[in-house]
Amino acid sequence: MEMHQVRYFLAVATELNFTRASETCHVSQPSLTRAIKLLEEELGGPLFHRERANTHLTELGLMVRPHLQAMYDESRATKRLAQDFIQLKRTVLRVGIMCTIAPTLLVELIASIHTRYPGVELSIVDAGATELNRRLLAGELEIAIYCLPAESDDERMHTMPLFREQMMIVLPASHPLAERNAIRPKDLNGGN
Repeated sequence: MEMHQVRYFLAVATELNFTRASETCHVSQPSLTRAIKLLEEELGGPLFHRERANTHLTELGLMVRPHLQAMYDESRATKRLAQDFIQLKRTVLRVGIMCTIAPTLLVELIASIHTRYPGVELSIVDAGATELNRRLLAGELEIAIYCLPAESDDERMHTMPLFREQMMIVLPASHPLAERNAIRPKDLNGGN
């Protein structure tokens, strides 16, 4: 069963006239008639009583019409959804953002996405790096912004640095380490 056969059937079922249905479908009457015949062969019986001025649906035609109409409507809806998705008219972009990243760093990015692609709906997930990594690999997110753990060199993902943060240690002025220009991690552990 092909979608053009369904479309032709529905046109004849509406018009109850093969000539008008072929005009509605912008196809020659022999092509429309041939497609209906093939559909009838596939379904196992005639769909129309073909009487000169009184074309009408058979019992089989009446039975399959709502199903073929639903199939046709779903097909058209699927095509519209696909086109909207391809053209970024109506699509959801699932973005994961590490909970420790300051929102002010991302406001401009989110605003520019909304301006350039107004049909893109952002779904933002706030989580830790390990959880975001898991969700990316599971296909639950399209993109994530987080600090990569040292061991997360996975060839299934493409990574790209956005910015670097300078880490600081804050101490009371009276602390023994406050006089130094540089502090090593082992200095924080009490080591020399």
